[in-house]
Amino acid sequence: MPNVHTLKDINGGGHRLGSAYEQELEEKIRSVTAFNSEINDLTEKLVDKYNEREKEFQQTYADVGNKISQSNASSAKVRSQLISERKSHSESQRELEAKYSAEVKSLKSQIKTLKREGTLAQKASFADKIKIISLEVKVRELEDDLYSAQSELREANRSLKDQLALKKEPRGASHNEVDTSLPPMDSSSQLSTLNPSSQIISANTFSAKSSGGLIKIFSASATVYPNNHPI
Repeated sequence: MPNVHTLKDINGGGHRLGSAYEQELEEKIRSVTAFNSEINDLTEKLVDKYNEREKEFQQTYADVGNKISQSNASSAKVRSQLISERKSHSESQRELEAKYSAEVKSLKSQIKTLKREGTLAQKASFADKIKIISLEVKVRELEDDLYSAQSELREANRSLKDQLALKKEPRGASHNEVDTSLPPMDSSSQLSTLNPSSQIISANTFSAKSSGGLIKIFSASATVYPNNHPI
């Protein structure tokens, strides 16, 4: 604790008022007071600056908080949109899968049906080929029969002409004599000896059935009259 000097002490052995010491002390007091005033001013300035900085910080903090809130809201909105889009995408994907699954099943069924029809068509084609070959064989057989019938008909006509020629030749002989001998003939043609006024040679008619209907292969007949004159 500093020493306390009373007026008695000052009067007895201290410094008088208004002395140089007192002036120096006043100068120091004024200096300390000015220093304190400066410190107070600086302190106030620092406090004001601190308050200003604190307000700025609070404003910045509030702005950051608002931005964070906005960001959270945007994130929540985006998250909700993503969830909705994923749900919609999942539903669309399920619908597409169901649709294409049905189409794939239908196509597989059609392919199976076409394969089965192709197999049946191949079998039918093979059967048709066998039938065609069989018909071709029959046609060749009928052609052979036709050729044989035509040959027999030509031979019969030739025999008939020879017989008529023989009937015309015996003019110098007696008219009461008639040559009854006949040349040999095929079984397919017969001469009628009971009716001399009309002699007929006929060839059978050959026919065959094909896919287009009845085909007439051959039909012929010949009628010969005495002296080559019709009645």
